[in-house]
Amino acid sequence: MKADLTNTEIDELDSLLQQAPEALQPLDVVSLDGYLCAVAVQPRIVSPDDWLARALDTEGSRWPAAGMDEAWLARVKALMQRRFEALVRGLAEEGGFDPVVSDLAAAQEEAQAGAPGEAPADEPLDEDLASLPAYSRPLVYWASGFLYGVQTFEGLMEHPDDAVHLAMSRILRHLPAQTDEDRALVAELDQQAPLRDDTHAIEDTVDAAVTLWGLTAQGRLAVRTVQREGAKVGRNDPCPCGSGKKHKQCHGRA
Repeated sequence: MKADLTNTEIDELDSLLQQAPEALQPLDVVSLDGYLCAVAVQPRIVSPDDWLARALDTEGSRWPAAGMDEAWLARVKALMQRRFEALVRGLAEEGGFDPVVSDLAAAQEEAQAGAPGEAPADEPLDEDLASLPAYSRPLVYWASGFLYGVQTFEGLMEHPDDAVHLAMSRILRHLPAQTDEDRALVAELDQQAPLRDDTHAIEDTVDAAVTLWGLTAQGRLAVRTVQREGAKVGRNDPCPCGSGKKHKQCHGRA
């Protein structure tokens, strides 16, 4: 079993994503984490090649980029895969995980400090961030990555179970409301499941993701039937879901 990323490796991945070829528009490391979670809880298994391509090419039309550095790509893939596997373990076995969230307070302090020798700047919050409750602000970019995953792979959006949509709403409530319907839904959640602070908001978001994992598990188990129609996956082969485990220890257990 490969270990989860360390904080140093998360910073490394963030830096590598910023060094992506100019033709690509990759997710940042916080949005990537939400996106990978959305991939993991899909009711149908998404192949690693598919989710990697859409993480690095959010436009969906420039992958693979010409002249892409192979060493850069190999390292990015390795770090992303390890994080994905850790998320799957957390969702399936540990009842949770530590999401990569934004430290907006530190970012604002850095922006206000300015360059050496300059007077500190009074940097206002982005208008969309300012419209959110304080507890949602550390989660907004994680939730935006989750939404990108939901919209890219449509299994969750099209799911017939209302409980799936309620669990998604608990995550997406941390995004700025775009419509009257969004605002009404957030108001209902605030009344029925109020959040105290950012710690509570993060815990609730993780719990919603774990709930989604359970609600959509049956669809992922169907991979066994699909595989029987084509090339059979051996019990000791890697599971097609990309978790990094053997098939018999993952979706081949049931």
